[in-house]
Amino acid sequence: MLVSGRAWATEVALVMSVQGRVTRLAEAAQVPVEAFVKLKEGDRLTLDKDSRLQVVYFENGRRETWSGPGRLDMALREGKPGGLPAPEIKLLPLVMARQLARTPALDSQGRGGVTRLRSVPSQSALIKLEDTYQDLKRRAEANDLGPEMYLLSGLFDMRELDRVERVLGDLQQDGPKTPEAALLISLYRKSVKNARESKN
Repeated sequence: MLVSGRAWATEVALVMSVQGRVTRLAEAAQVPVEAFVKLKEGDRLTLDKDSRLQVVYFENGRRETWSGPGRLDMALREGKPGGLPAPEIKLLPLVMARQLARTPALDSQGRGGVTRLRSVPSQSALIKLEDTYQDLKRRAEANDLGPEMYLLSGLFDMRELDRVERVLGDLQQDGPKTPEAALLISLYRKSVKNARESKN
């Protein structure tokens, strides 16, 4: 049996937001790219005219915001453009980028929570997570979901499902009213539901 090398490629980045039409070449077909999808090294993306794509690289915390039209090939630490103008670049703290790598992904059936959960956390780990979140939040731009994604991913990773639900409630009530925020809330609600069901 022959297995494509693409199946074994390393996940290198997380899509933070998409505006307009952005697609990824998969098995000779173009599939739409959505927020919170993990991209692999070697993925080839196509950005249509008037589209925008924001990704964060796990290896170095590099956040790139690209505007179409053009092509983007994913590499370990940065995107390799084809016909795209230079991206807007911001470096995020490595602790944030590495935690974003643990964001639950949707599986092929649309179920959230496809990630490994760690053992029960220590109180000091929770305090460190909260302190880092507060620091990230102070430095974040308006409507930047990065700090909330860091906190949600950390809490989910630590099996703090009740706390995840409280953060989701706060985010829904007080957070930005954007498609990305709604998708993030939906992703984690599905993930929490699946995590609770798998415990039974």
